[in-house]
Amino acid sequence: MSIFLSCGLTKEINTTDKEIIISLQRTACFGTCPIYKIEILSDYSGIYTGTKFVKNIGVLKFQLTTEDVNKILDYATKINFSKLKDEYSKPITDLPTTYIKIKNKKIKDYAGAPKELKNLEILIDELYQKKIKEQTKY
Repeated sequence: MSIFLSCGLTKEINTTDKEIIISLQRTACFGTCPIYKIEILSDYSGIYTGTKFVKNIGVLKFQLTTEDVNKILDYATKINFSKLKDEYSKPITDLPTTYIKIKNKKIKDYAGAPKELKNLEILIDELYQKKIKEQTKY
């Protein structure tokens, strides 16, 4: 897997041994919407790629605990994530799109998603931010 950074730099990250079990990606809008991707692998390590309008630009690695990952998976089970629609969209322009994937289920969230899905997206963001804050504290 190659990740392209600004100025033509490429960073190779080996994820061949590990499966991506959770991912969250937020895309651009016409304004200053944050553009980034969070991937959590089967060993609970994570890769954050910040592209634009975020505090951390570039690639950061982080480590979640079993408890952190279980919070995400338990909440996904509670809201029947696997039974939610594959896409939530309305005829509105200039909104960012959020792609969320847990195991084999991927959802495109543009507009009109249920509050429970939004809360799951926020939970993933909060756990990533907490881990990065802990790592950069020292």
